[in-house]
Amino acid sequence: MQSIEAKLERAPGGAIATFRVSGDLAKLVIPPPAPPMRADDLWKTTCFEVFVGCDGDGYREYNLSPSGQWAAYRFADYRVRMEDTPAAIEIGISRISNQIDLIAQISGEFPNPAQVGMTAVIEEADGAIRYWSTAFAPGKPDFHAAAVRSLLFDGVSAE
Repeated sequence: MQSIEAKLERAPGGAIATFRVSGDLAKLVIPPPAPPMRADDLWKTTCFEVFVGCDGDGYREYNLSPSGQWAAYRFADYRVRMEDTPAAIEIGISRISNQIDLIAQISGEFPNPAQVGMTAVIEEADGAIRYWSTAFAPGKPDFHAAAVRSLLFDGVSAE
């Protein structure tokens, strides 16, 4: 893998998350297509994630798999009381040469403004797992750390 790009845009009733991986895709484990439905443990292989700060110390986690499967969780605090959260997610995948794009339409609650983090777990063909994030807390990679939610996602127009 040579690079990962991520973008999050507000959309009616939620947001659109876009992830692009560029590089030698043959060296990556990309999950095969699966029924587009909620599934757990997607982060155990290549998966993209969006973490959204909510009220107080609570946050939501959206897992987006290149298989087309997804998950949405709510936490009351750092890794506390994980539960499914209402969401509907549609994932589109396109693959061109040495690039794969994942575009997810996420219908769910995105406070305005919100602190967000965009992350990726990338499994390589040799079994290595790489972690990518818009920010990390000190120490080992931990996507649940508040420091990951380092981006301000607001509805203010720059015009």
